[in-house]
Amino acid sequence: MENSSNKKQDAFDMIANAMNDFSDEMEYFDSLGTKIAAKTRFIMRSVFAILTIGSLYMIVMIYQMANSMGVMTNHLEDMYGRFSTMSGDMREITRMVDSMGTNISGIPDIAESMTIIDSDVRAMSGSVNKMNGSVTNIDNDMIQINVNMKEMTGRLSNMSRSVNSMSYDVNEMAAPMNSGPMTGFWPR
Repeated sequence: MENSSNKKQDAFDMIANAMNDFSDEMEYFDSLGTKIAAKTRFIMRSVFAILTIGSLYMIVMIYQMANSMGVMTNHLEDMYGRFSTMSGDMREITRMVDSMGTNISGIPDIAESMTIIDSDVRAMSGSVNKMNGSVTNIDNDMIQINVNMKEMTGRLSNMSRSVNSMSYDVNEMAAPMNSGPMTGFWPR
C-alpha cells in the first residue's frame, strides 16, 4: 500500500515539475514575443519616419523643378516675341528693297533716286542693327534655358539618388523581419 502511495507521490511530483517547466518556457516565449513586438514597432516607426521625410524632400524638389520650368517658359515667351520682332524687321527690309527697286526703275532723276536709295539703305542698316540686337537677345535666352536645363537635370539626378537610397534603407530595415522566428511570415 505504501508502495502505491509512493508511486502516486512520484507521479504528482513529476506532473508538478513538468508544469513548472511548462510555465518557465511560456514565460520565456512571452518575454521573447514582447521583445520582437517592441523591435517591430520601432522598425515600423522608423520606416514611416523615413518615408515621411523622403516624401517632404520630393515635394520640395518638385516645387523647385516647377519654378525652373516657369522661368524657362518665360524665357521661351521672350524668345518668341523677339522672333516676331525679327520677322517684322525682315518684312520692313523686303519693303525697302522693293521701294529701292521702284525708285531706281521709276524715277528718271538719278540724283533724287540716289537720295531715296541712300535713305532706304540707312533704314535697312537700322533694321539690320535691330535684328542683330534681337539675335543677341535670343542667344542670351538660349544660354539661360541651357543653365535651367542643367539645374533641372541635377535636381532629377539628386531625386533619383534619394529614391534609390530610400529603397536601400527600407530593404535594410526589413532584413531583421525576414530572419529569425518570423522567417517566411513577411512577403518579399
